[in-house]
Amino acid sequence: MSKRQYTRAEVKELLGALERQCREAAKLAQTAEHEASRHSFSAYREFRDKVGEFQALVILIEQRLRNVVDARTDDLRDQFERLDAVMLALLVRASMRFFFVLSANPVLPMGAREIFVSELRSLHDAHEKLNRPTYAGKLGPELDQELQTASLILEEIIDKAPGLLQFKM
Repeated sequence: MSKRQYTRAEVKELLGALERQCREAAKLAQTAEHEASRHSFSAYREFRDKVGEFQALVILIEQRLRNVVDARTDDLRDQFERLDAVMLALLVRASMRFFFVLSANPVLPMGAREIFVSELRSLHDAHEKLNRPTYAGKLGPELDQELQTASLILEEIIDKAPGLLQFKM
């Protein structure tokens, strides 16, 4: 059974959608940081939903890049990796800012547990991606430091509320 082949135009169209998702996520990240000071997770959830949409599109594009009819895909792959790196940086920075604002709050809002479980996984995945050869050195050492800071802030928030993450064994 042969795999479906895709044209450059199909991949470029998806890359355009990926770029739009990235711009929308950047706007949502700013709103989330602002709303965190009001004990609200709704804007951050919207941001994370947008990141989820972006990540789903990443999976589609990766598959299509492997099956492009045209042998020359370097330019498409470069554009894809650039957008993915921009979103990775946005995710790390938005998480760090959101957690920083949240860590100053003595009371955590409803829904905090679900957010933190998801964020622990997300930060781990971001760290793994930063260590891939295609991303190593491209994003700069400051992003790795921001990722570590976000993780530390998240740990501090979890320490404030030890009952937040009760895992049943």
